[in-house]
Amino acid sequence: MKNIIRDYFTFNRRERNGVFVLLSIILILILYLSFSDYFFAKEKIDFSKFDKEITQFEAEQKQIGDSVSLQKNYFSSGNNPQLDSAERFPFNPNNLPEEDWKRLGLSDKQIHVISNYESKGGKFRTKEDVKKMYCISPQLYASLEPYIQIPQENKSEISNRKSEPLYRFKDDKVIVELNSADTTELQKIKGIGSSFAKRIIKFRDMIGGFVRKEQLMEVYGFDKEKFDLISPQITVDVSIVKKININSASVDDLKKHPYMNKKAAVAIYMHRVNNGDFKSVQEIKELNFVSDSLFNKIAPYLKVE
Repeated sequence: MKNIIRDYFTFNRRERNGVFVLLSIILILILYLSFSDYFFAKEKIDFSKFDKEITQFEAEQKQIGDSVSLQKNYFSSGNNPQLDSAERFPFNPNNLPEEDWKRLGLSDKQIHVISNYESKGGKFRTKEDVKKMYCISPQLYASLEPYIQIPQENKSEISNRKSEPLYRFKDDKVIVELNSADTTELQKIKGIGSSFAKRIIKFRDMIGGFVRKEQLMEVYGFDKEKFDLISPQITVDVSIVKKININSASVDDLKKHPYMNKKAAVAIYMHRVNNGDFKSVQEIKELNFVSDSLFNKIAPYLKVE
């Protein structure tokens, strides 16, 4: 047992030296931490700049708050000295002369807001429409409300307005030729607006013209329902379709067409280089990479000269 205890609690010379070094390091660190304050002056942190920034920030926030408060109360009754001498009389707010608005106690800026609303097609159909004007404060509206008199619209006029067709300005009998029409002419077609007209022109320029009405369904956003709607109003003149001469076109010229793929373009070009000019467009149907479906789509846009 004594031998076991001696093995655990006795140190050889090398281990004792290590313990002394470790204790020395610990002692030095303790002394350094205890007396370092006497040898190194503490750096004082100046908070004055930080305090100034806080003060400036608070002032800016107060200024913003005051500005928002002013905006909220800009059109309130308390800010308009004209209200002290305001009159009250029955009035229709629609197209009311400026002088009458002033008699009611409104300021020039309030009247300007109402004038802008009416100039853009706005109309007061009920008293609540006047209340919705942001330039009319709740207090001002409460004093005006008993005097607002808006004639009721004729029921037949309202019914007629609701029953007006969406495309009342378009003639169902208009016939437009797709390959020569510009955007203005295309918009005469029932169901075609500015966006679709531009898309049709862009697609037509890419392919060289329409050879079938059904190609419209390849235009972005066009579906069968829209095509069936406008089909009676369109025609296609294939004589003005732009065609590519396969006896002079380069690979790049052929590839530019949306219906042509790169492999087919290279096959057409290499056949011409190796065998001479094509006698007819039909010959490309026998080439590799020119499938029947591709030939049917691209053939109307090719020619030999």
